[in-house]
Parts: sequence; structure tokens; C-alpha cells
Amino acid sequence: MFQVASRPAQHSFDMQHQSVSLPSVQLPRTLARPTFSEVSPDAITAIEPGLAQVPLEYVRRGLHTRGDEMLASLSSLNVPHSIPRSRLPSAMDVHVAHSSSPPSHVLAIFTSPNSKHPASDTALLLPTHHIVLAANCSLLPRLPISRPQARANGTAALPVIPLTVPTAEAFAPLHAFLVSHRLDRFVCALLPVPPSMLSGARPGGSSPANPLSHVSKPQLATYLATASKGDRMSALMGLTRTVSAVWRNACALGVFDRDMWAALDLAWDVILGAMNMVATGQV
Repeated sequence: MFQVASRPAQHSFDMQHQSVSLPSVQLPRTLARPTFSEVSPDAITAIEPGLAQVPLEYVRRGLHTRGDEMLASLSSLNVPHSIPRSRLPSAMDVHVAHSSSPPSHVLAIFTSPNSKHPASDTALLLPTHHIVLAANCSLLPRLPISRPQARANGTAALPVIPLTVPTAEAFAPLHAFLVSHRLDRFVCALLPVPPSMLSGARPGGSSPANPLSHVSKPQLATYLATASKGDRMSALMGLTRTVSAVWRNACALGVFDRDMWAALDLAWDVILGAMNMVATGQV
């Protein structure tokens, strides 16, 4: 089984310094970023030898242009959502006849066991493209090379790779972003806000400037603070757990995408702002 570090000590939340204190709650003011580590060019050329002389940034940009196509192909596959550990196969037959960008593997995602989460008996299944992971995850162990060939009946045998991450449930939104590079969808996976409020989150691509810089944090915070029914602070705390779970997975996998970090920072700032509004009675 492939496993990434559950919670690297140097990346953990500092609950004493630069923190935000609310009634009975203390959260870090910012999400720490791990030390930068570039992906291995060898991991990419092992999959696509033709990319040997192509700079990594150009490789990623090329993948971004195909992102929606690849994500649509993955979404169209008839793969079970989950499977018991005892029934996990070494390979899975998947119908890929109508897939324009068929996947290379199926990941079986497990949550790292700890005091709060004992070893899981169920894996979450997620088809993936090997090249996307190799181009974006510097700390992910190399997966075995896979080039599945479709049979006459339109199916292909995809190797099933067990992968343990800090939080299995938070892997899918991060993976979807790595495939499509759609910031608007990624932020909506972190925050339950209408897509219309994310006009600054340009779909696809990347730019030198922060593509989220024109999104109104106060407007988003006010929406979150007033949209929840019942115990609003508990609902907002649930959002902090979602964002921190995605953050831990990103740190553990070694994802250093600038736009991803901008989205995580935005979501965290907005949630803290909404919590402050609720705690101080501003809404």
C-alpha cells in the first residue's frame, strides 16, 4: 500500500502563535505552507518519454488545457464509490470505450489510522490519470506504469492502487482540482457559496497574479455567517474541518500549486471572518 505522511510535524497547525481566538475556539490565523519541493521530472518521463525536454510548468499547463475533458471522462466511468478492504481487487475492469481520456489507475483511498480514525475497512475508489499525479504531487510514491488497452468489448483492466492519506473523504475535491484546475469549482467544494460570488475565480489556466484577488472576502464571509440555520458556529467549524482536511492532504502529497494555495487561503480567511461575525453578534 502506498502511504503519504499523515501530518508532517513541521506542517502542523500552531495552536499558540498567530492564532485567532473565539469563544471556546482557537484556530491558526493562517494555514502553514510546507517547504517547496518540485516534482521529479523522471517520474513524468517514465510515463511520457516525449516530455523529457519539456519544462515542468509547460507540462502542467498542457494538462490544464485538457482538464475538463479528463475530468468528464473520469466522471463518466461506472466505478463503485467504495469497496470493503477485504474485497479490494488488484485490478478492475472499467468500460472506457466512450472515454476520450481514459484513466490509467483506480486509487483505493484510505484514511491514515490515528486515535480519532482507526484503520478503515472501506476504501473510496477514484479513477485517475497517472500523469496528473506525477506532475503535481512531489511526495507521492511512484505508481507502477500503466497503459491499459481497451478490449473488444470496450473494457480495460485498470490496476487498483491502495493509497493512504490523512483524510480520504477530502481527497476527491483536491484531485478534481489537480485534474481540471478549475478554481471556481474548487472554492465551491471548500465553501458552500453560489458560484456567481466567485466571478474572480477564472476557470482553467493560471496567471502570475492571484486569480482570486478580486473575490470579495467580506461578502463571502457575510453570506456564510447568515446562510447557516441552527447552530451557525458549529456549521462554520465544520467548514474549518473540511478546509484543514484538504490542506493536510495537499501537504502530505506535496502539492505546491500556487492557485490551490490561494484558494485554501481565501477559504480559511472567509471562514474565520464569518466566525468572528457570529461570535461578536455582527449578524
